[in-house]
Amino acid sequence: MKKLFPVLLLLLILTACSNEDNSTSDSELTIYTTVFPLTSFVEQIAGDTVNVESIYPPGVDMHSYEPTQKEMMSYSDGDLFMTTSNELDPVAASIADTINGDTEIVETAADIDTGAFLDSQHAHEHDHGEDEEAHDHGQGSMDPHIWLSPDLAIEMAEAVKNSLAEHNPESAEMYNENFEVLKSDIEEIDEQLLAVTENPVNTDVYISHESIGYLAHQYGFHQIGISGLSNQEPSQQELTEIIENIEAQNIPYILYEPNVSSSVTDVIREETNTEPLYFNNLESLSQDDPEDSTYQSMMKKNIETLDKALNSK
Repeated sequence: MKKLFPVLLLLLILTACSNEDNSTSDSELTIYTTVFPLTSFVEQIAGDTVNVESIYPPGVDMHSYEPTQKEMMSYSDGDLFMTTSNELDPVAASIADTINGDTEIVETAADIDTGAFLDSQHAHEHDHGEDEEAHDHGQGSMDPHIWLSPDLAIEMAEAVKNSLAEHNPESAEMYNENFEVLKSDIEEIDEQLLAVTENPVNTDVYISHESIGYLAHQYGFHQIGISGLSNQEPSQQELTEIIENIEAQNIPYILYEPNVSSSVTDVIREETNTEPLYFNNLESLSQDDPEDSTYQSMMKKNIETLDKALNSK
């Protein structure tokens, strides 16, 4: 019996350690997010205190993505479901209806008045008169790509931080410190955008679909989307006008988004001899983007793209 006692004691210690590890694992929040910036913000603010996963597969177009009923039900196993807002993201609204009551819904942009934001930036917008109307497929306050604006991205990140601190108050101080670092990085992105848009050679930026409206309003250039907000294709008249305007202005580049169909954009590029530039609207990462990508690293690549598009002859 004496020989068995040390063995039993060791087993008890190992069992206790195992239970402690499981308890720690069980205490971690499980968070589902929609768009990539939210995933990145959660990862950077919360670190290893949470498990976070985006509902969007790589390269998905949020305008056409439809999760299965089984996938939607699986999100009810999470503690939090983070989205921009149900108003800006119809897919998220549908998921929220399914999982509400099981998982807390966090709308990180619920308090952001996108219409007021666009109005406040209107004085900086380039005036294009009839040209702007001709290529407007619905640009306005319902544009979901609010995270491309550094100002609005900071507001979303702060909402993420506040929600995390509410659910893990013991880590609130760390969350706040990490948020401040993230906020500083995003403010640096704003400074870089101000620099590349200060005196542009070209004030028109052509892009595969209308995703950069908030950037255009905030930094004083004009987007012309080949397709509209929901990827509706241009009419034949609009297509002809786009080609004529690109040739008249000697536009050197068209921005291509990895999650947007490019067949019409390809036609325009071939007709005008423009070159493609990669721009990620950050709805999701593509298969070609690095796995360790962050909101900051992707936005810096986008700034390089905008710099070429705006400042090349």
